Amino acid sequence: MISFLVAMLSSMLIIAGSLYSYRNMIQSRVENSEIDDFKDAIDEMDDPYDLYEEERESEITDIKQMIKEEKAHQKSNIIENTTKNASAMVSLYRLVPYAFLILGFIALNNSHSLSILPYLIGLAVGIPLGYLIGKKLFISQSSEH
Repeated sequence: MISFLVAMLSSMLIIAGSLYSYRNMIQSRVENSEIDDFKDAIDEMDDPYDLYEEERESEITDIKQMIKEEKAHQKSNIIENTTKNASAMVSLYRLVPYAFLILGFIALNNSHSLSILPYLIGLAVGIPLGYLIGKKLFISQSSEH
């Protein structure tokens, strides 16, 4: 029973901490971003009144070129994107539950109280519970604001 509880609590805390840290990261990015009000090529292509009919052929080649440029831009920004997301990856809200998971496993194993099957079941049960708790606490609150 103790193996089940340690595993369930660990996985619940990991999932809830992950949701919380990613929510904070997204909120900070939204607050720091500026929204431009312009029509892009896709909006022009979807124009229901065909105002841009003569430009369609050139737009198709422009879109293909834009896609190639965006793919090249994404490849060059792998390190930048990784560092932007690092704050959520190494957040204390995630690291502390992982430490609890590892130390709990070691403590159970050293005290000869570890039962693998209840431990694995506890991990599996804790994931959806952690998601539901995190969603209720962190996601529902932020969508109301």
